[in-house]
Amino acid sequence: MLKLLSLLLLSLSLASPAAAEEQYVIRRAVEAGQLKPLSDILSGVQTRHAGKVLDVDLERDRSGRRVYEITILKNSGQRTKILVDATSGIELASAPEANPAARPTATALRSLLAKYPGHILELELKQGADARLIYEIQIIQQDGRLREFVIDARTGELINASGHRQEVLRSLKTLPDILDRLPARYRGVVQEIELEYDQEGRYFYEIEVRLADGRVFELDVDAISGKILNGEEVER
Repeated sequence: MLKLLSLLLLSLSLASPAAAEEQYVIRRAVEAGQLKPLSDILSGVQTRHAGKVLDVDLERDRSGRRVYEITILKNSGQRTKILVDATSGIELASAPEANPAARPTATALRSLLAKYPGHILELELKQGADARLIYEIQIIQQDGRLREFVIDARTGELINASGHRQEVLRSLKTLPDILDRLPARYRGVVQEIELEYDQEGRYFYEIEVRLADGRVFELDVDAISGKILNGEEVER
């Protein structure tokens, strides 16, 4: 279960700070049983659709519903995208993967930058859960604010926007200070660290530590106070 969850989270472009809230919400929703386990979803999909699973994403459709987006390479060589309600497990759609014409990238960027002046840090063209082609764009604005935008690739319509102010980021404790403050019972070999934030805008470091006895713990540590918010042993 944890391995499948990790695979799903990796598919959500974890490198950007704006993806961190998605990571946190998805992880908690799966652990709380609010979303169907990916193993159950894939088992049902592959029973109905013979082929190789190429990619799995968890997206939202226009209504805000969580949807597993599963790309399958059929035995015939055709790529097919399967959409499954992540809460009920009900299959919503199955259609060959398409590549509808997108608005020229330069045109889309000029329109966005006219409203939000700054510099483009990252751009990705992808297909959303509702089959729309979208651009995901990161911009560092002139006031130092880092923002992520999602726009319709064909119309240029702004779908979503989020951001972080540099003064908030500057208030975070440095990683060496965070690690120095860890209780003795969690001292060991640090295997992974990610900076994330929750729905209330609280930043925290997610730290994975392997202890001398071989146990692995995943800790959520407040990135401003250094307080441990959560610590749980991870099964390997």
